[in-house]
Amino acid sequence: SGVGLGKTHLMHSIAHYINKISPEKKVLYVTSETFTNELIEAIRNKNDKSILQFREKYRNIDVLLIDDIQFIINKDRTQEEFFHTFNALFESGKQIVLSADCPASQITNMDDRLKTRFSQGMTVELTAPCYEMRVAILRQKMLKWKKSLITDEVVEFLARNITQSVRALEGAL
Repeated sequence: SGVGLGKTHLMHSIAHYINKISPEKKVLYVTSETFTNELIEAIRNKNDKSILQFREKYRNIDVLLIDDIQFIINKDRTQEEFFHTFNALFESGKQIVLSADCPASQITNMDDRLKTRFSQGMTVELTAPCYEMRVAILRQKMLKWKKSLITDEVVEFLARNITQSVRALEGAL
């Protein structure tokens, strides 16, 4: 989905849910930027131990969640390492959850091997929330922030006029 529609929120919710129902499982949530930066650091150290530690961290887990996977585009070494990480986890029957701003088939300049692997799983599109959901989001935020002075008319106005991003909706509130 596009920006501000809840991909990161959903990823965090998945991680928290797994930790709650299966606390023995090792769950790792990272952004693709973190994955890339940690790989660069491991390579920079110029020793096999650093690379092995990197691989150990990412391959000896039960669930890997990587947010904004599209940012590994044009990063050949990162794509190569992620390809092998993906395969290791997949072959071990582990869970992999990825978020992106478009379906895998539409990501340009990404290794075809990765695209086909990404397409193996379930793809879910997050769309902008409907009017009723926007009202519910605003009311929930008002409760959380203890902002009871905002009238129903203001909530309805915001929900009618700010339609593309939950972040923008919250910002207006």
